[in-house]
Amino acid sequence: MIRFAIALTLIFSMGLHWTLLQTVAWTNMLISYSRNAPFAEAVAKTFDGKHPCAMCLKIREGRDQEERQQKEAPLIKMEKMPDLILGDQRPLLPFAPAKAPDAVPFVPHLRADFIERPHTPPPRLSHAVL
Repeated sequence: MIRFAIALTLIFSMGLHWTLLQTVAWTNMLISYSRNAPFAEAVAKTFDGKHPCAMCLKIREGRDQEERQQKEAPLIKMEKMPDLILGDQRPLLPFAPAKAPDAVPFVPHLRADFIERPHTPPPRLSHAVL
């Protein structure tokens, strides 16, 4: 159900509802015109734009009205970043962090040449497991 709602929202946001409605109108026109004329003539009459049906006229009117509303809608100008995005600029900690030392003290047991090798070799796979 949620996927269907998301799909409908995308269809309406991209304006595909007008395309779907126009397809339905053309299908109805094609069926109607092909009852009284050959199929080739019905196709020509349907798509020539000179013989619009009532549904086609309503679709055109709805599209035009939507375009006018979009052109008349005020644009949002962002001269300054809203505080909601940046938030408060105070530090998160209630106290000032300590300054990092400039030099790290020498600790002999952490030097690489003082590290002892392991006493046993690492485990190996036996041939029986393969």
